Amino acid sequence: MSLEEKMKMFKNYILSNVAPILIDFIDGNSIPNSVILPADCNVNDLNGHYENIDFVAPNWFNELNTKNLLVISNIDSISKEEQMKFVELLAYRKISTFELPKNTIIILTAKKISKETINEEIYSLVAHI
Repeated sequence: MSLEEKMKMFKNYILSNVAPILIDFIDGNSIPNSVILPADCNVNDLNGHYENIDFVAPNWFNELNTKNLLVISNIDSISKEEQMKFVELLAYRKISTFELPKNTIIILTAKKISKETINEEIYSLVAHI
């Protein structure tokens, strides 16, 4: 498939927003108006945290109110076991008790997509272009 065909399909998936999208032909940092979440983030940065007695969403989550693209960058740079920390986000579109805004589009980027680099369960939750 040519890059032009991949880009067309990518745009169609973004418009339909039926599933998170896994791509290897665009760097996450080059996607405009997006919230970038590095795959190697600490799980504590992924979930909410306590501030005094209140449980609050992480800072990146709050940015989704003004941006509708969440990019998990370089998913293949972490172990397949560590990738599992994103299952709840991909499967249920939430983290902890916080649901993503309805119009949020989730994009995962990778340098190489293969059985050796992407967890099977993670792969089952995304549309691979």
